[in-house]
Amino acid sequence: MGGKKTELLQFQTEEGRKFELPVALVIGDAEGPDAVVTAGIHGGEFCGVLAAVKLFRELSPSDVKGSVKIITVCDTSAFESRRVSLSPLGGDNLNRNFPGRTKGDHRDMLAAKIFDEIKGADYHMDLHCGEVLERSAPFAIYHRGRKGDLNDRSHEMAYYYGLPNIMITETDGRWSDKGTCYASVYENIGIPSVLFQTGGLGIASADNVNTHTEGIKNVMRRFGSLRGSVQPVGRPQIFENMELVCTKGSGIHYRRVNVGDAVKRGQMIGMLTDYFGTPTEKILSPIDGKVLFISESSAMSERDFVAAIGVGR
Repeated sequence: MGGKKTELLQFQTEEGRKFELPVALVIGDAEGPDAVVTAGIHGGEFCGVLAAVKLFRELSPSDVKGSVKIITVCDTSAFESRRVSLSPLGGDNLNRNFPGRTKGDHRDMLAAKIFDEIKGADYHMDLHCGEVLERSAPFAIYHRGRKGDLNDRSHEMAYYYGLPNIMITETDGRWSDKGTCYASVYENIGIPSVLFQTGGLGIASADNVNTHTEGIKNVMRRFGSLRGSVQPVGRPQIFENMELVCTKGSGIHYRRVNVGDAVKRGQMIGMLTDYFGTPTEKILSPIDGKVLFISESSAMSERDFVAAIGVGR
């Protein structure tokens, strides 16, 4: 007999800092694979959180085969404070702490607890969007490792989600995915895991939320977790990793490209000026590629994120 339940898991670090994980579970009326969905790893990404909650409210045990575990907000303290990850390169970024450590600081322990909730699943989907100051194209990212069948299943998940862009990343690639949730799940748990991104700028539009929920449901149908027919999807553009472009100095940022633009190596994609408007730095694309997400911030500090450029095949 299936059912639905929720639980607020509570933990405490050795230093006494408390944190919690809101976990929802849908148990199907029939046997099938076990899926895990995570959202809210970054506090300033709202589309995935709303999609995770919507998914739980919409799923019926009579339609589900197996189970679906949904962590609706992985980092509630970051979400409530609307805190962005400080840098896509690392730093105070939960998505560089996986698989985490049970004895460590708050973020190490939080990553470990999230990882514990994913263990035992057959596949995993991680929901993201652009940060509060980021505009993003919709895309999926999966890790490519040494397990050919796992690579194939990860690609299958990415494909049937139905987003127009798919990026493949590696531990030792141009942009290393080491420490990310999806890559760590692949390497340490041994199941397919894909990051899905749509929306951004702190706006959880109905269209972007629905893109997530419908993508999840289509993957679930494909993997045998949800009754119904798999919906056809369009042919995505495939990217072999990406290049993150950052400033050298600080100042006022003037963007020169848009999301989805094709750029050439050496093309100016942004400019910094001092506080009187005098140009101080031309920000150039280091490669040929496509702009997948960009910063909309006019304020820039040293080594601040400007854009992510996908490397086409």
